[in-house]
Amino acid sequence: MEREAPPVACTLGQVDAAQRADRWRALATRALSLSSATPGGVRLVFDAAPGVADELQALAALERECCAFAAWSVRANGSQLTLEVTGDGDEAATAVQSMFAALG
Repeated sequence: MEREAPPVACTLGQVDAAQRADRWRALATRALSLSSATPGGVRLVFDAAPGVADELQALAALERECCAFAAWSVRANGSQLTLEVTGDGDEAATAVQSMFAALG
């Protein structure tokens, strides 16, 4: 039996979404070194300054809960951390890209 894909929507309310966006902006201001669209979503590269890995992992975990339509992957590579967010299908990929458009 095939599992139905979750809807392309965020389950956060307006206040929570604004607070989450503030956290992403603060992290980006502090450590974002590269932002690029990918065919399925986005790739964000952060400098691995103290505390950045913990905040990035925490934000990715929170996003997995409210934006279940996307896959959230964090990888460490030396002095950098890479977040890859992908959605299955054009609608999901576009939604992911628009989530992070203001950070790049």
